[in-house]
Amino acid sequence: MKSKIKTFLANRGLELSKEQLQKLQEYKNLLYKVSGRLNLLSAKDRERIEDLHFSDSLAAATMISKAASVADWGSGGGLPGIPLSIARPDIQMTLVESRTNKAGFLMRAKRELNLTNIRVFAGRGEDIQNTYDLITVRAVGKLSKLIPIILNKLSENGQILCYKGPGLEKELIEADGILKELQISFTEDKVTLPQGESRRYLLLQKTTV
Repeated sequence: MKSKIKTFLANRGLELSKEQLQKLQEYKNLLYKVSGRLNLLSAKDRERIEDLHFSDSLAAATMISKAASVADWGSGGGLPGIPLSIARPDIQMTLVESRTNKAGFLMRAKRELNLTNIRVFAGRGEDIQNTYDLITVRAVGKLSKLIPIILNKLSENGQILCYKGPGLEKELIEADGILKELQISFTEDKVTLPQGESRRYLLLQKTTV
């Protein structure tokens, strides 16, 4: 991993061991190997896996509570779920992916990288029977549509961690009525990634009375 990314993550409170860095490299190699065939990443994104995707995935790692049960909703190729599970071995991660070929890739990654804190749910998030302390959402849809679906998959005091970009303001305006109706509060963290892209991490939680 590039030194500027290590520094960026260290400034976010995340120090990775040699073993964790090696796991991330193995995951990167696996993505390179199959991403074209499975359409996991665009050609452009394959050239910036670390600068964009790993940095973005891991920038929010310290926002997750210790030993939390986490579900990565619509995991695709495993971003952010796999980098988070590598960087945070204390959490239990469920990768939720309904597309058969991508779910198959996630199972392969779990096996080849020996990620014992991961399980794969090969189905729609709506069909999950378990509840989770936190659900991550990255590049999956708008807040107004996702929040009502995801909310009942959270344990008591559960949270939703949304990875967003510059379009967040519009989404928040569209979701304002739902946030108020469901009594959801949120905190936000704004970050500039090492390659210059602005990202925003929204941590949503249902207000308890």
